[in-house]
Amino acid sequence: MSRLLLCLLSLLLKPGPARGYFPEERWSPESPLLAPRTMLALLCRNSAHSLPYFLSSIENLNFPKDRIALWVATDHNADNTTAVLREWLIGVQSLYHYVEWRPQEEPR
Repeated sequence: MSRLLLCLLSLLLKPGPARGYFPEERWSPESPLLAPRTMLALLCRNSAHSLPYFLSSIENLNFPKDRIALWVATDHNADNTTAVLREWLIGVQSLYHYVEWRPQEEPR
């Protein structure tokens, strides 16, 4: 009996690919040789005055840009935040893994 229990435990605890009940839980682990993928969400409103400092700090991160996804949203700006973000994203989007741009000028 204990031998059977030990056999079952060894099968359950055996290291291997990630298992999960739901399909979204079945993912392959990240490579130990690459930096982990990460997403930065930028939610900006009326921040044109500080965006150059903030965006340059993102550019200066000591992290591979091809492992960073950017999700950028802005809405209802009284200044030119949308134009500053759009110009910056056009210049850097090819460096990053993925860029999602969500501007909204008028309320829904």
